Amino acid sequence: MATKSKVVETSFRLGAGRYIQEEGAISRIGEEIERLGKYKPFILGSKTAIKITKELIDKSLAEKNISAVYYTYEGFCNEGHCERIVASEEFKNCDIVIGVGGGNMMDAAKLCACLANKFVINIPTSSATCAAYTPLSVTYNDRGQKVRTVHHSVEVNAVLVDMDILCRQPIRLLVSGVYDALAKTPELNQRILGKSEDEVDIGLRSSYVMSEFIYNRMLEDLSQAVVDTKEEKSTKAVYDIVYLAIAVTGVISGLARGSNQCAIAHKVYEVCRSLYPEIVYPALHGELVAIGLICQLAYNGESEEAVKAFSAQMKSLGMPISFTDVGINADDECIEVFYQKVVSSDAMAGTSEEEQARLKKSLELIR
Repeated sequence: MATKSKVVETSFRLGAGRYIQEEGAISRIGEEIERLGKYKPFILGSKTAIKITKELIDKSLAEKNISAVYYTYEGFCNEGHCERIVASEEFKNCDIVIGVGGGNMMDAAKLCACLANKFVINIPTSSATCAAYTPLSVTYNDRGQKVRTVHHSVEVNAVLVDMDILCRQPIRLLVSGVYDALAKTPELNQRILGKSEDEVDIGLRSSYVMSEFIYNRMLEDLSQAVVDTKEEKSTKAVYDIVYLAIAVTGVISGLARGSNQCAIAHKVYEVCRSLYPEIVYPALHGELVAIGLICQLAYNGESEEAVKAFSAQMKSLGMPISFTDVGINADDECIEVFYQKVVSSDAMAGTSEEEQARLKKSLELIR
């Protein structure tokens, strides 16, 4: 029996008005701002991201006689923090938001733009998530616990993916983005398993078909992409992995319209952040999702051999494969708490006692 799903967002918001992925893409930021009829950018980014990109951004802006305000943002996307930014005079005097950095920076930039009804352009410095592309922001409190997902009424205006930067991203970020994207297939499968075509929302079905493509293609290209990224080469394998992780995974999310396309794997992530925020703070989004993905595959009925092989590949790439690997003391009490949190969530809505027992057994694999 498939887990029940519901349409959270009625519109199909497929991500971004423009998506540019090429070597030197940052050099186009000035023309993209001008194209939108804006001239006073507020640039939001982490300290590291701004250090990597500022010279390139400033050069492009200077060509269009545009000056920018830079704001250093650290940590998770936090609604209170974003509200304070939006209330500042510096922000009020700007007419477009530019997000630079990883997933949290992308979400914070989108949220600030939404709160102030301003345009937003995202420049991701990693492919660890599809956050640069998707018209939503995942928010967290001051402890790093997830609060909610804010669905924005408009799409991102443009995304600039500079392969000169992305081909040099840490391997950990590249791999994390791959496994976050891979989770879509088994999670969507949980939603549609056993349902007739008449019972499956066409957006959800479409997103599942696309997820199968990226699942197979990413696993096929991953090894070469890792080798090439280690050598800082902008090759087709790296380009394709980045494109699939950011753009195509973002489209998959939009096609599903928030119809619970995330299931057990992402729920394990959320419980980790909720119960052990300080312990798992250093872990990447995709790393925690990937631990849950092992559980998801077992729950979906993959053979023990297949699950072990999947885990072994993760481990060979430096990924954590258990709660213990990210510092959680996974004793019997811990596993029971995880079980209760997941089984009572929308990830298991409408499931039978047999399916719930299968969940508990699957959690044992990621102690």
